[in-house]
Amino acid sequence: MKLSQFCHVEAANILNIHYVPNIWHIPLLLRNQNAHHSILKQLNLLNLVFGSTFHHPSFSKYHQITKFVINFTLLWLNSLLHNAASLGNQFGLRY
Repeated sequence: MKLSQFCHVEAANILNIHYVPNIWHIPLLLRNQNAHHSILKQLNLLNLVFGSTFHHPSFSKYHQITKFVINFTLLWLNSLLHNAASLGNQFGLRY
């Protein structure tokens, strides 16, 4: 609310984007804060897109993709660290 008053911006148009594990989580954060609603309202497209009823877009498939990306990244990092450790053992290095 203070930021809204200081910057002369509506409180609904201020978004909070904090640290996320990867870029795929940003649309989910924006959806949870109704960023799509604020953007469409500023462009006068809210009634054109949603008509008289407003609803959250479904991100269920997108959420599945983000879970896959996280799991794949963790698997890749784990195998990379395992390979680095095994190479170090071959050369007598210790981690």
